[in-house]
Amino acid sequence: MPGAPRHPREKERLASLRSYRVLDTRPDPALDAITAAAARALGAPAAVLGLVDEHRQWFKSSAGLEEFLGHPSRGTSLDVSFCAHVVATEAPLVVPDTRLDPRFADNAFVVGSEDLRSYVGAPVVGRDGLPLGALCVLDHRPREHDAAAVAVLVDLAATLAELLELRRLDATAGLGTRDLLAESHRLRAGIDADELVLHYQPVVDLASRRWLGVEALVRWAHPERGLLPPAAFLPLAEASGLVVPLGRTVLERACAQAARWRREVGPAADLGVAVNVSARQLSEPDVVDVVVEALVLSGLPASALVLELTETSLAASCTEVDIALQRIRALGVTLALDDFGTGYASFSYLQRFQPDVVKLDRCFVEGLNRSERDDLLAGTLVELALRLGCDVVAEGIEHPDQVRALTRLGVRVAQGYLFSAPRDPQDLFGPAPGRGGFSRPR
Repeated sequence: MPGAPRHPREKERLASLRSYRVLDTRPDPALDAITAAAARALGAPAAVLGLVDEHRQWFKSSAGLEEFLGHPSRGTSLDVSFCAHVVATEAPLVVPDTRLDPRFADNAFVVGSEDLRSYVGAPVVGRDGLPLGALCVLDHRPREHDAAAVAVLVDLAATLAELLELRRLDATAGLGTRDLLAESHRLRAGIDADELVLHYQPVVDLASRRWLGVEALVRWAHPERGLLPPAAFLPLAEASGLVVPLGRTVLERACAQAARWRREVGPAADLGVAVNVSARQLSEPDVVDVVVEALVLSGLPASALVLELTETSLAASCTEVDIALQRIRALGVTLALDDFGTGYASFSYLQRFQPDVVKLDRCFVEGLNRSERDDLLAGTLVELALRLGCDVVAEGIEHPDQVRALTRLGVRVAQGYLFSAPRDPQDLFGPAPGRGGFSRPR
């Protein structure tokens, strides 16, 4: 059986792969969590993150692989590698029945004791735009995988690529050249020392310009480096698992601040607050208890809290997460789908999770009035959300003409620098252009 073809830029691809500190290294819990999520999401007995070099495929991360193969293994030769085919084509590979596919019918994993009968894999693409390997799921039985399932795998492969970026030797824009352990310890100390601060951006009714609520956005007041934006520390928090205590701190403080405003500031008597939730937080078994505790301790009504879920966090969900989201909604908390339209499975998430609110990503707002095609795309997304009974919030509003275009599309609520930048809570009720005060959404 001939092996997989090589990538058209194989030399560059191998150089890119060598710049990551991931081959033949110790198990990585962050990678293992995403790999296990892939197996759960597609209902498969095994999942693998396979990295492909010039000689072999490395099983960098796996879930259920030893039980699936019937023996331990850290990798395999390229002549039997399915993932090498994904790398060569830079595209998902779906093989419903390996015995019926002439490319793999005599593969040793197919005809041998491993009995690999179905495979689906998605490329893991590095910062250079070159594939490092593939995230794949395996099964002993023939299986069809629909487009939604493949889209979930693609999303998870992108998440793995982001985590691998932290291990890159020359990650000048990331953390690859720094001591991740020391940085993690410093972030942990910062969380414990109350160095995290929240800024709040108003969410505005477009017709009246009244503030309907705020979104809480975290910053790190680093003693040496100054006020750091989320991009400077959230990737580290995700990779180290510190996003769980960080997220809990943000939730508790946002609820407490909103409750304080509702008690002490007349215009904010009915103020709500939106808080972002990560995939790692959703997968924690006590996530519902954490939400309940934040509401109880602060005295904030559940109806005043909005949890914003990204498509990446939903892609990694399993049955337990689905149940947790149902319980959170039953409390009266509003669930919002953030960055709508930017992922591969936006429409499937609308159907599966039935969010109360959809947040139209800023990339669609920026395209308004640019071309008929851009306007049609934004209008289609808005119309779909509205017809499904979701409220729509547009993000990234910077110009008045965007307000007019959104109003014509039926969008009533938005946020962006046109109305207010994210602001320190002490300054939120100071002078603000166009501010009309807070009001309950109608």
